[in-house]
Amino acid sequence: MNHRSPFTTPFTRRGLLVSGAGLAAGVALTGGGTLAGAQATPGASPASSPVATTSKVAERASGEVRVTGFWGEPELKQLEKVWAAFSEKYPNITVKAEPIPSDYLTKIQADIAAGNVADVFMVQNEYAQDFMSRNVLLSIDDYMSEDGISKDEFYKPLIDAYTWQDKLYGLPKDWSPIAMVYDPDAFEAAGAAVPTTWDELHDTLTKLKDNKGSVQFALDPQMARYVIWLFQAGGSLTNPEVTEIELNSDAAKTALNEMYGLYKDGLSTPSADIGAGWPGDAYGQGLTSVAFEGNWLFPALASDHPDRKYAVAELPAGPAGKGTPAFTTSYSIFAGSKNPDAAWVAVNFLTGPEGAKIASELGLAIPGRPDLEAGWLELFPERKPYIEAGTYATSVQYGPGGQKCQQDADAILQSLWAGQVEPDAAMQQIYDTAVSDITLTGQ
Repeated sequence: MNHRSPFTTPFTRRGLLVSGAGLAAGVALTGGGTLAGAQATPGASPASSPVATTSKVAERASGEVRVTGFWGEPELKQLEKVWAAFSEKYPNITVKAEPIPSDYLTKIQADIAAGNVADVFMVQNEYAQDFMSRNVLLSIDDYMSEDGISKDEFYKPLIDAYTWQDKLYGLPKDWSPIAMVYDPDAFEAAGAAVPTTWDELHDTLTKLKDNKGSVQFALDPQMARYVIWLFQAGGSLTNPEVTEIELNSDAAKTALNEMYGLYKDGLSTPSADIGAGWPGDAYGQGLTSVAFEGNWLFPALASDHPDRKYAVAELPAGPAGKGTPAFTTSYSIFAGSKNPDAAWVAVNFLTGPEGAKIASELGLAIPGRPDLEAGWLELFPERKPYIEAGTYATSVQYGPGGQKCQQDADAILQSLWAGQVEPDAAMQQIYDTAVSDITLTGQ
C-alpha cells in the first residue's frame, strides 16, 4: 500500500526514505530556507477563512485533462470527492486520473521522453530542479496573473521549491516535516523521557532497548534520512549561491557520524533486518517504539495497524539546534500539454481552498495553504508538533542531476552500514558523487 514517503521508492512517501532519487538540501539549497519565513508561518492562525476560487481561464477551457500522481488507495478514494467537486464546478472539463502507485519516477520520465506524459503530474520538491532545468514543465506565472492567484496564498518555501530562474512551475498540494512518533506505554515502562537532544536520544534508545530486549528504532541508510541529521548539525548540500557542494563540511561529517553511530552502537537497525518494509511499518507492527516519520505514517497505521498507540513530539535538536526536513509535492503542467488551459484549471482547483481542503482531510500531509492550517489542526490536534516544526523546517530540494546523486549516495551509505567502508571514506565518496552528479549554477 502506498502511503507516500520520501524514504521509499522514488516519488513515494512511505517510511521516510527507502530509496530516493536526489540529494537533499534546503530551499535555495541552504539551511536558511525554512518555513519560518513563509508568508504565514505554520502554526500561526490564518488571517481569514478560505474563499472559493473563481477562474477566468475556465471560461475558455474545455475537453479532457489527464492528471497523474503516485496516489495510494486511501488518497485515491479521497480524490474521488475532489473530482466530484471539480466536475460540478467545471462541467466542460473532464478529468482522467491516471495513478502510478509504484516506480513513479521511472514511468513519468519515460512518458516525458515519449511525449505522452499526462497534462498534469505530481512533482516532489526533491526532484523539482531536475524537471525545471530540463524545460519539461510549463511556467504558470501568466495563468496565476490572469486568475488573480497570489504566491502569498501558499507557504513561501514551498513556492520557492518550484521556482526556477524567476518563473513558477507548480503549486504545492501539501507538505510535511518529520517528527518523532513514539509509543508512550513503552516509554513509561522503560522510564524513558522524550528526547530533546542527540545525547538524550541515545539515553532514551538505550533504556528502551534494555527494557524490551531489542533495538527500538528503525533507521534505514538513505540520504533522504541523512538530511535530518545534516540540518540539525547546521549543514547543507550547497552554498547559498548553489555554486559549490558543501558535503565536505564539518557539519556534514558530524551528521553522518551521529546517524551511523546509532547503528554502530546497537541503537538503530535497518527496517529490513527486523522484517519490516519501512520504519513506519516496523513501528506499526510493534517491532520498534520510535519512528522518525512524516504525516503519511498515520493513514498507514489507521489501515494496517488501527490499534497501535502513539504520541508525537518534535525531533531531538542537534548541535546547531532544532532541524527537520520538509517535503512537499506540486501539481505541475507538462510543457507539451495539448490542453494547457484545462490543465491550469485543474491545478488551480486541486491546490486551491476547495480542492486542497477536501484532499487534506485524509491526513496524509499538511495543506500547502496557511488558510487551511487551523481547520487541519481541528481534525488532527495530536499532530501539533508537526505544525510547530514548521517554524524551523527546511524544504528539501535536490539540484539538477540530483536524482542520480542520491541513488549513488544511497549505495555508499549501504556499503557503510555493511562494514565495507569507514565513515570518513564514505563521506568523501558522497561528496565526490555530489560534485560529479549535480549541475551547479553557472556550469
